[in-house]
Amino acid sequence: MKPWCLTGFLLAVLFIFGCQGPGQITKLRIQHVESAVESKGSPLTVAVSPFDDKRQPSEHLGMRVRGGGNQTYFDVMDGTLSQRITNSFVHFLNQAGFSAAPANGAGSANVRIEPIIQKFKVEATDKALATYLEVDTIMAFTVRNAADESTVRIAIRVGGTDHEVFFSEEDLEKLIGEVLTEGLEEFLEKVEVQGEALKFRLPEG
Repeated sequence: MKPWCLTGFLLAVLFIFGCQGPGQITKLRIQHVESAVESKGSPLTVAVSPFDDKRQPSEHLGMRVRGGGNQTYFDVMDGTLSQRITNSFVHFLNQAGFSAAPANGAGSANVRIEPIIQKFKVEATDKALATYLEVDTIMAFTVRNAADESTVRIAIRVGGTDHEVFFSEEDLEKLIGEVLTEGLEEFLEKVEVQGEALKFRLPEG
């Protein structure tokens, strides 16, 4: 087969497979993320409220635009987006040295964090010989300190892109994990422990 014929054949195969399954839903894993931020070694107890998902009620986690313009959708495996990110955030805080747990009623924690998902968008777009991946997030955090009844509010937007010759769910799950890790690390970089409270980090010098 001549080179140009082989190229045309491969493109045709990619296009045909890209057109399959319009409306199909693929479940993606959102796994625990590890903290690379130096452990605070903090005795603070932290109660984490479930992430309040402010996206549209009918909104999928994201979509894949295939060859020919057909669309398939992504949703979260094993629970809701709020549940998975809340669990990851609690794990992340414990890795960073806090004593964190999901909020359960009023409780007696030093700090209560009330987080919000304002945007969490996952996209995969099939183009010639590559699939382009994108994750875009906006999260907001309200920190309520019991000791002095102070409040700290932080908003964080983090996104990431990648491209692969062949699409795989694992590559997209990896990108989601990287973006989520970066966002949670940015949260920790913006705060510091002051006594029995979590405050804005003071500028150095």
